[in-house]
Amino acid sequence: MKSRIFWMTILCAAVVTTVFTTLLWIFFLNPITQAVKTGKEVQAQFVEALNLTPRILANNAVIFAQNTPKLELVTVERQALVRHHFEESWWHSRKVFEVEAPFTAHAGLHLRDAFTVNIPRGGRRLEVRLPRAKILSMDMGDIRILRDEDGHWNKLTAQDREKAFRILTKTAKAEFLGTDILKAATAEAEKQVRKIAHTMGCDVVFLEDPPPKD
Repeated sequence: MKSRIFWMTILCAAVVTTVFTTLLWIFFLNPITQAVKTGKEVQAQFVEALNLTPRILANNAVIFAQNTPKLELVTVERQALVRHHFEESWWHSRKVFEVEAPFTAHAGLHLRDAFTVNIPRGGRRLEVRLPRAKILSMDMGDIRILRDEDGHWNKLTAQDREKAFRILTKTAKAEFLGTDILKAATAEAEKQVRKIAHTMGCDVVFLEDPPPKD
């Protein structure tokens, strides 16, 4: 009788242990394992598609540090023709300098800013936090001088012309920022990330940065 009770106890303990181990695997270990596996696939896909590795986390645990051989990811280019007019009068003597130039703005992500991808348990969803889109650079084409007129006794100086060129560049940047260029750059970056997620059969959610503290 005692032997039977002993073996029944051993059998029950084995069943409980097996059930517990199985449940532990199904509800905890396997989902984490899948998240890590997906994270490795995500890293390979980003390197292949964009030549960069974002900071990749599996269930909020880092498995890959952010790493990229390039500083920027340009996603949008825009062109604009920009003009600046300078005029100054002194004792009824007026000097005028007016210039225009074509500019090309390159907008996208600065890859030294935080770029993270978290894969929650289960490994079927990507939670992505992109860097804020910025105007990364501007190229100025050939400058065209529209007016270059000295006054009778107040002449245009080299400083006047240099200042006009600086203002022309600042005006160009302000005009670009007044368009939807940053919104378009973010949308294009999201499109590229969605393409990577689709290749892996994963859903993707884009997270926004919390608002700045007062």
